[in-house]
Amino acid sequence: MLYYLYRLAGWICPLIPERVGYGLFARLGDLVFLFTAKNQRTYFYNLRRVLGDQATAAEVRAVARRGFQNLLKNYFDFFRGHALTRDKIRAQLAGVEGMEYLEQALAKGKGVVAGSAHFGNWDMVIHLAAIYLQTEIVVPNERLKPEKLFQYVLAQRRSQGIEMVPLEIAPRLLIKALKAGHIAGLAYDRDLTKSGPVVEFFGQPTQMPDGAVQLALKYGSPVIMGFSVRQPDNRSCVYIEPPLEFVKTGNNEQDICEGVRRMVAIMEKYIRKYPDQWLMFQKIW
Repeated sequence: MLYYLYRLAGWICPLIPERVGYGLFARLGDLVFLFTAKNQRTYFYNLRRVLGDQATAAEVRAVARRGFQNLLKNYFDFFRGHALTRDKIRAQLAGVEGMEYLEQALAKGKGVVAGSAHFGNWDMVIHLAAIYLQTEIVVPNERLKPEKLFQYVLAQRRSQGIEMVPLEIAPRLLIKALKAGHIAGLAYDRDLTKSGPVVEFFGQPTQMPDGAVQLALKYGSPVIMGFSVRQPDNRSCVYIEPPLEFVKTGNNEQDICEGVRRMVAIMEKYIRKYPDQWLMFQKIW
């Protein structure tokens, strides 16, 4: 049933006027919030860690509701993404800061590890690279069930210039992309492998992914962090941070941990500033 719903949405959403579609999916976000908020304990806990104990319950709920709206708007963008031309994708950008950092990083010829948190319209960061840099982008993805749904999602992403690959074969393909001078795309705020170091994240220890740092240390690839902030008009402002290059001291475990801490500090800055854009519904702490 889920597969056919995705196929139906992928057919209908490109036909819906943009303004109508965002309004409709925002209201769907309200409905999902209304009927599932009591069960979203993890999401509310994540927001509470970000907002702090001084935030009232009403303030947390207001941020959460906007978060649900943003999540559903992301689904609208996903379902219509295969039908968007390059010009339409460019029109979705309200502004880009730091594009030169990504261009300079790629010019070094060692590939680039680029990514974001589960934040804002995260696809926009990848679309930006695909459109303006004309380079291959490989992104790991959890295998969805049923298999035909997973293959549908992969095909949707491929039509948008994003080569998504299953987690079990991702390491080999990410390394291949870097060696070819392309982009390895990663999410920086969830450790799916449960193998990363434990660092402080919003004042509490948690295990964070270290794949970006490991790739950078081993292959000399710079790490780029980008954040797409959805605006009230549903266009996105993209902020690209200066590339992170990590120093080898001979203590690999220490070097990885220090690199992850630097990445976490940047994520905290954006998440704290735009908490309703951080769409993390999975357990972090």
